[in-house]
Amino acid sequence: MPSRRAGAVSRAGCSSVIGVRSLVNRPWTWPQKSMAAAVALPAVAALTLTGCAEQMFGTDGEDGPDGEGETVVGVAAEPSDSPGSPGASDATGTLDDGDEVLGLVRAGLGDAVSADSPAPVAALEQGRLSIGSLDDLAAGRADTVEVDDSCTTITGAVDGVVLGCGTSVRILDTEGQEQRRVDAPGEVTSAAVHPDGTVALTVDSDSDVYWFTPEGEEAQSEDMTATASAMQLVGNTRNDEDGDPEWRAALIDAAQTSVTDIDIADHSRLAALRIGQGVGTVSAGTEADGVLVASDARRNQALVYTLTDVIRHTQSVPTGEGAWAVLWDSEREVMWVSTTADNMLTGYELSTGTPVEVGQVPTAPDVRHIIDDGSGDLLLVTADGTRELISSDDLPRKD
Repeated sequence: MPSRRAGAVSRAGCSSVIGVRSLVNRPWTWPQKSMAAAVALPAVAALTLTGCAEQMFGTDGEDGPDGEGETVVGVAAEPSDSPGSPGASDATGTLDDGDEVLGLVRAGLGDAVSADSPAPVAALEQGRLSIGSLDDLAAGRADTVEVDDSCTTITGAVDGVVLGCGTSVRILDTEGQEQRRVDAPGEVTSAAVHPDGTVALTVDSDSDVYWFTPEGEEAQSEDMTATASAMQLVGNTRNDEDGDPEWRAALIDAAQTSVTDIDIADHSRLAALRIGQGVGTVSAGTEADGVLVASDARRNQALVYTLTDVIRHTQSVPTGEGAWAVLWDSEREVMWVSTTADNMLTGYELSTGTPVEVGQVPTAPDVRHIIDDGSGDLLLVTADGTRELISSDDLPRKD
């Protein structure tokens, strides 16, 4: 489990800056202190917020991604294509053809997942959901379920998957059978389900997050982020004395390159942070350890967050060019990052407080998705749908 490096203290102090923005316009009165204290407070606040802005927006006094000191907010980052045609013959593991994938997730999370009991894996394709073991999904042998062409988003759940299909959210079990459906107030852009049945979702052209009861009734909504694009379920056992996982949602806004920490069961927002200058993909592990990793495609870096009492940015590491697909391998405690400029998959150990590279393996070109199932093997899927299954024996190991 990653430990916090020295810089984590200041980042933790910034972790609630976006989350408390609603407090700014609330009426309040100065405490009855000296005028000197009243004058000093804005100065201290200005220094604090300036430092936080540099950390959250990724500026730090350097030029932005356009080379002119400008940040790119409001425009989602895109993956970089691999140069030329390097050929897949150098790729590690076994390659199989497949259809393009809209999303790739685990259909099981938490204590039930282990090397002896791997999680099912699900791939959403246009009009079809494939679900089964990692091996079967890689080889095209997984069970398939027809879904509506409007189903364009997928999120992993503790015991199944959640699909966003037009103006509805569909919750499926580990065999791909629909269990329930929630009608949304617009075109669904992201959704997640808590083990108690509570659903959190976002819709197009609406900055609210909507919560729905297990019975499908709208319970609450709250203004959250302008252009939500994905949710990732993140478990955490550190807040419960009994070790029972607390499941929260990391709400991703690709255009705003931000992550918002949502308590699904409590119908509340905890805090929000920037993800560099161009979030690519994010990943949580099979274990409920509170870790979320993300790629910053514009800055060619990978970032590590923890969702415990509140979301914190704890670590970051420069990567090769073309960083996009990432995976938090909680079994190994290794973060995997795929880079398209060199078609490499690089592993980073996080336990020392500063990410340390443990090794690399070559991949097929244009990797867009990485997933594991708890067995130790990894599945990569490229932009054209090629499946690359890498055995645990072929992956670099920590010392």
